[in-house]
Amino acid sequence: MKLRTIHYYFSEAFRSVFKNRLMSLASIFTVASCLFIVSVFFILGSHVSFFVQQLGDTLGIVVFLEDDISVGHRAIVEGRIREMPQVTTVVYISPEEALASLKERMGDTHARILDGLEETNPLRSALAIEVADVTYQAPVEQALANLQEYGIANVQNNSELAGILSTISNVVQVITIALIVMLGTIAIVIITNTINITVNARRTEIGIMKWVGATDWFIRWPFILEGIIVGIIGSSIPAAIVWFAHDRVLNELMGIQELAFIVFLPRNEIFATLIPFVLGLGTLIGLLGSGVSVRRHLKV
Repeated sequence: MKLRTIHYYFSEAFRSVFKNRLMSLASIFTVASCLFIVSVFFILGSHVSFFVQQLGDTLGIVVFLEDDISVGHRAIVEGRIREMPQVTTVVYISPEEALASLKERMGDTHARILDGLEETNPLRSALAIEVADVTYQAPVEQALANLQEYGIANVQNNSELAGILSTISNVVQVITIALIVMLGTIAIVIITNTINITVNARRTEIGIMKWVGATDWFIRWPFILEGIIVGIIGSSIPAAIVWFAHDRVLNELMGIQELAFIVFLPRNEIFATLIPFVLGLGTLIGLLGSGVSVRRHLKV
C-alpha cells in the first residue's frame, strides 16, 4: 500500500470525525461512559479476587490427630495428604509447638494461665494444610474423611467462609463480563449510527467512486479508521480517569479504620492488564461498529 494512499485514508477519517463532530462526540462519550463502568468493575473485581486469594491463604485446614496415633499411621495420613493435587503445603505441629504458639497469641499477660501445662499438655498434634485455592477446601475435606481410620480425630476448616468468598469473587467476575457485553453492544450501535450518517451523506460520492473503478476496500478503509479513531479516543478517556483516580480513592479507603485489614492489589499489576484491555476493547468496538455499517451499505 502506498504512503499516499494511507495518508488519504487517515485524512478522510479525521475529516469525517470533525465534520460530523456532534455525532462523533456522542459516540466518544458513549464509548467513554461504557468503558469507564467496565474499568471500575474490572478494578473492583481485581481487588476482590486478590483479597479472596490472600484471605484464602489464611483459611487453611487443620487436621487434629488422635493422641495414640502410631508413627506409621501418621506417616500414611501425612503422605496421602501431600499427594493431593489441591494441597500446596503440609506442616506437622507437635503438641509442644501448639502450646508455644497458643502462649504467643495470648500475650505475656494472659499466657500465665497456661503455665504448668508443659507436663500435662492437653493439646493434640496436628497437620496444618494449605490448599492452592479456597474452592479446593471441599474436595480436600472429602478426601480427609477417607483417612479417619488412620487416626484423624477431627478436622477444623473454614469451608463455609471459603464458599462465601468464592461466590463473591465469581459474582463480580460475572457482572464484569455481562457489563462488557451489554455496554459494548450499546457502544457498537452508537458508532454504527454515526458511520451510517457519514455514509449516507457521501452516498453520491461513493457511487461515483465505485463507477470509476474504486475497490470496496478503498472506499471502506476511511470509514473503518473513523470508527477506530472514535473507539481509541473514547477508551483513552476512562483509562486516563481511572489511572489518576485509582490511588486517590485507594488512599481514602485505606484511611478508614474498619477497612485497615484489607490488602489491596498493587496498582501496577492492575493497570498492566487494564490499560491494554480498555484500549483494545475500545478499538474493537470502533472496528465492529464501522465494519457493520460499511458492510451494510456496500453490500459486500
